[in-house]
Formats: sequence, C-alpha cells, structure tokens
Amino acid sequence: MKAQTTKTKRRKIRISYIAIVVVVLVCLGFELNSTYRLSNELDMSNRKIILNYANQTASRIKDRFGRIDASLYELKLDIEEQKNIDLKELLERLEKYNEVWSSKFSGVVFEDEQGMLADGTPIVFENEIDTQDVLSYSDQLTISHQLINGEEVLAFFKPCEKQVGEQTVSLIFSTIKAEELADMLGEYGYSSGSFLALIKSNGDTIWKQGNEGLNIKYNCFDDLNELGVVKPDSVVQMKNRINVSMDGTVVYTKGEHLHYLAYVPLHINYWYLIVSTQSESIDFTALSRQHYITSGVLLSVIIVMGLFGLLYLVLRNKSIIEDNKKLQRATELANQANEAKRDFLAKVSHEIRTPLNGVMGMIELAQKEYEEKDRCLGHLEKAAVSAEYLLELLNDVLDMSRIESGKLKLVKETVDFDELKRELEIIVETEVKKKQISISIDDKELKHRQFVSDYLRLKQILMNFISNSIKYTEEGGSIRVRVSEREEAGNSKIVFCVQDNGIGIAKARVHEIFEPFEQENSSHQNRRNGVGLGLSIVKNIVEQMEGIIEVESEIGKGSTFTVILPLTLGEITKEEPEHKEETDLNGIHILLAEDNEINAEIAVELLAGRGAKMDWVKDGEEVINTWKQSLPGTYQVILMDIQMPKKNGMEATRAIRQLEGEEAKRIPIIALTANAFDEQREEMEAAGMNDFLYKPMNAEAACRCIRNCTREEKK
Repeated sequence: MKAQTTKTKRRKIRISYIAIVVVVLVCLGFELNSTYRLSNELDMSNRKIILNYANQTASRIKDRFGRIDASLYELKLDIEEQKNIDLKELLERLEKYNEVWSSKFSGVVFEDEQGMLADGTPIVFENEIDTQDVLSYSDQLTISHQLINGEEVLAFFKPCEKQVGEQTVSLIFSTIKAEELADMLGEYGYSSGSFLALIKSNGDTIWKQGNEGLNIKYNCFDDLNELGVVKPDSVVQMKNRINVSMDGTVVYTKGEHLHYLAYVPLHINYWYLIVSTQSESIDFTALSRQHYITSGVLLSVIIVMGLFGLLYLVLRNKSIIEDNKKLQRATELANQANEAKRDFLAKVSHEIRTPLNGVMGMIELAQKEYEEKDRCLGHLEKAAVSAEYLLELLNDVLDMSRIESGKLKLVKETVDFDELKRELEIIVETEVKKKQISISIDDKELKHRQFVSDYLRLKQILMNFISNSIKYTEEGGSIRVRVSEREEAGNSKIVFCVQDNGIGIAKARVHEIFEPFEQENSSHQNRRNGVGLGLSIVKNIVEQMEGIIEVESEIGKGSTFTVILPLTLGEITKEEPEHKEETDLNGIHILLAEDNEINAEIAVELLAGRGAKMDWVKDGEEVINTWKQSLPGTYQVILMDIQMPKKNGMEATRAIRQLEGEEAKRIPIIALTANAFDEQREEMEAAGMNDFLYKPMNAEAACRCIRNCTREEKK
C-alpha cells in the first residue's frame, strides 16, 4: 500500500516537473520570438527616424539653394533687360548683388570661358566648368566645388546671354563659403559619433560636418566596404538606389557601435545628403535596452511564476507596440504641421514680395524721372496701388488669425443698403471699366432698405464675391448682383446673389475654394491671385452671422454665389453732430516719439501740413526728458511709437503718467503702432494711452483722432 502511495507521489512530482519545464520552455520560446519581433520593429523605427531627419535637413539645404537660384535669376533678368551695358556697369551690378545677398564672390564667365569677379579680377576655375552643360539645363541651378582666391567655395552658375562691349557674357555665378553649409543646417541634433556630409552620386565627398562616423575622406562607398555593412543591407543596393535618385538607409558597424546611415537626394547636380549616427543616439534604442533588462527579470520570474510571467510579457509587448504607434502618429502630425507652415510662409512671402517689388520699382522710377511731373505722378500712383494691395493682404492674414483664435468680433449697427450699394459701385467702377465688364446691382426685391448687421463685414463679404467674379470674368463679360428678401420657417432672410459668366469652377473643386490658400488656377492674364484667404474669411464671417453660402458653377459658363443671412430690421436715426468736424490742427503743439526717421519725416510733413507745430524725439527716454523739461501747456498731444529703443512706448507712457502734476496725467497720449491685435490694444490702454493710430498713418484719421483727444482733454 505504501509502495503504491510512493509511486503515485513520484508520478505526480514527475508530472509537475514536466509541467514546469513545458511552461518554462513555452514562455522562453514566446519571449525569444517577442524579442526578435521587437528588435525588427525597433530597427525599422530607427531607420524611419534617421531618414526623416535627413529629409528635413535636405529640405533646409534645398530652400537655401532655391533662394540663391532666385537671386541669380533676378540678376540675370536685370543684366539681360539692359539695352546697352558696358563692363563697368556690369561689375557695379555684381558688386551690388554681393552687398544685397552677402555673397562671398560673384562674377561672370565670358563666351571664351574666361571668368571675372565683381571687382574685375580675372579668375581661372580650379575645377573645369562645362558651359554647354549649364546652358543645356538653364532652368536648373548648376553648382561646382571651387577654390577661389585660396578659399574653398560652392559656386552657383546660371546662363546669362549679354553682349558687354566686345565680349559676350555666357554665365553668371555666385558663391558661398563651404563652411556656410554648417550655418544653414543649424544646430546638429545628434550626439558624438554622428555626422552630416554631401556626396556625389559616385560616392565622392564634397563636404562633411562632424569628425566621427565613417572615415568619409574621399569616397563613402569605399569606407562602407571596409567597415562592413550589416545584412540585409549592402553597398551595391545603396549604389543602385542612388543611381535612380531614391533615398534609403544602411546599418554598419564601427568598433563596438552600431551606426544608422540615411541618404537623401538633393535633386541638384546629382548630389546626395548623408546623415549618420550611433544607434545609442536614437530614442528607440533606449526602449530596446529597457526591454532586454525587463526580459531578464521576467525570465527569472517565469521559472517560478509560469503563466503569470507569460501574461505580464504579453501585456508588456502590447504596451511597447502601442507606444511606437503613438510616437509614429505624433511624428506624422508634426511633419504635417511643418509642411503647412512652410506652405503658408512660402505663399505669403511670394504675395508680399510682388507688391513690395512694385512699390520699390515705381519709387525708383519716380526718382529717376522726377523732372517729368506726369510720369513721376504716374509711377507714384502705381506704387500707391501696390502698397494698398500689400495692406489688404496683411489685413487678410490678420483676419484669418483672429478667426482661428476665436477673436473676430461682429458689430451690430444699422445698415443702410442704399449707402452700401453706392459704396460698392464706387469701389468696383475702375476695375470693371478697365476690363470692359458690365455690372448691375438689382435690389427690386428688397422690401426694407435698413437692417441690423455689421456694415464693414457685410461689405467685405460682397466685395470678396464681386472681386472674384471680376477676376475670373473675361473682357466683355457681365456680373449681376441680386438682393432680395425671403421667408423661411417663419423668419425673414436677406439673400445676396452674385452671378457671373466667367471661367467657372470645376464641380470637384467647389468644396475646396473656401479652404485657406486654395485658388482656382488659370493662365489668363490680368489676374492677381492673392494667397487664397478671402473666401475662407468670408465663409467664417457668414457662419458667425448664422448664415449659409451656396455655390453653383460650371466650367466655361460662370459661377453663382448665394449668401443667405438672418434679417433683423433696423431704422436709421440721424443725430445732429454736437460740433463741426475739424480737419486742421492749427494751434496744436505735438510731441512726436518715433525712432524710425522715415516714419518720423512722414508724420511731421503730414501733420505740419495741417497746421500742427511738431517736435520730434527718437526714443522712450528722450520723450520723458523732453516732457519733464517743457513748460506747462507747451504740448497738447503726445504721439508715441510703441517699438522704440531704451524704453518702448508703453514704458514711456507709464513713466509720464507717474510724474507729478495734473497735466502729466491728462495729456492725451496716442499710440502709433503697426500691431492690429486686440491683445496689444488692451496693454496700451492699461499703460494709460488714450487712443491708437495704426501705421501707415492716414492724415484724415490722424487729424480726427488728435482733435477728439484734445476736446476730451479740455472737458
């Protein structure tokens, strides 16, 4: 009986041992499989991170090269558009280019392939320049690694065909120092053992930043062959991908460290950017070490705990995978945000540059032809039109900023439609005559002439739609604006309908035109595109007014935009003004604080021309001292610029308000500012300022503001 019992116990023990061994082996197999999968995921994540970093760095290089390309193109046009130009004038233009664009050297290459710098020094390029190759790819930037006057530079070439005296210019070029590449890349993001480099498609090194990683002295392919690339990567595979302008990654070992290397095409001269760093420098490697430490602990626990250890391991792996997914999503969102920011800056920069070039160009022509009054006035009128467009553009950007931050406020006021109609007709009169377009405003179906709304925003809505119709309607076309009232669900609505017979919009794109920065592309002339914010702003204003927009359009047949807004009736109440508006400043002594001499000269000329006596100081401390030293009653108004050295406008205002004497507390202080955001208005009011004038200064608005403030001060 005892023998039977002993056998039974031994059998149970053996079964228990077998069960423990099976559990341990199963758990160990699962752990090994999980570790293998995690290692693969970490490897892929590391590759994505280093490749993403390389692409962002390459984008900065291409942006810089693109600016150099644009500057050379402007120089090319400037030289080619001159009817007669001698060598002296040519060199002067090159010197001016050096000053404007901070180029180390610039110069020309003549038809006989002899080069000359902007200072007239003849040069011979160390590395041969294939003139025919540059001319064959005239729409691209050609770059060459050169040694000029003992300095290592990158030379950027553009074709430029111009007869200068007895010589013919074939190419123009600009240069940057090779070490400036490091400056344009900014602070390098990885630790020791990392580097950046520019290489040719054959692997030859052009430039390198950092002293570690590959030897990278002459050819990166040779270096990788010597070090040994980790499978499944290979140097042959890297060469093949580079030959077809593809990016990629390789992993190699150097000493005791594993390195990740990414290569990205620059699409310029068949150059490539390579970025390399130790695996320890990438965040995912820290997760790998943490996992291996945890796995060692888990394996010890598994021997004792069995299934409990297995459950923990499964949960642990799921957590790591989920973290990887979250990090990947965060990286994608960050990339999208960066792309949107770059698009925005590129479009706004382009649109600002266009009218700004117009202003500068017209002013330059006016300076040259100042003796011919009519031509000079014509140039100044064109400069004013460009300046007004630039101001409209900035106002659109500010409106969009207010909308996105939820700070766009609507004003409730009584709108007289007859007045609104007259103003719209005056605004569009010049443009429709210029394009020979007929426009009519039909308001027969409008029952009431007065209603409550925001007059300025309502005009903005209608002008955006009418302006778009003018823009996309050919000469001889027609635009019809219909205004009516309708009853919907027992409520009155006002309906504005703008219809044209212009080029129309594709049905697939109708829903896109109200997105920021979207435009209907067209090759037609006399069409100013803008940055595509107008309709987006209109959509947001209409929605804030609790209205709706409807669009009907067909390519080649025109478009119809309909806005339906709730109608609240209102009456016009006319009040006699308490006093006659004064537009002169006779008897008013103004203390102007402005650090910019041009702005100060404009303000002095405008206001002195209206009868004001002007004193000008250049900074915040000077305006305080001038006020302290003046006799009581000397000044009736202080015009205070906000951005000034030593003390800004708000600091100077607070200092004056804290001085002894009732006059220091009562003197009207009017802010001069280019900032149209509500936050700064509140700060200026808190500092003790009475009112605000926005730059650029308008003489009529300035007179009204000064007169109002001086009347209030007298009370």
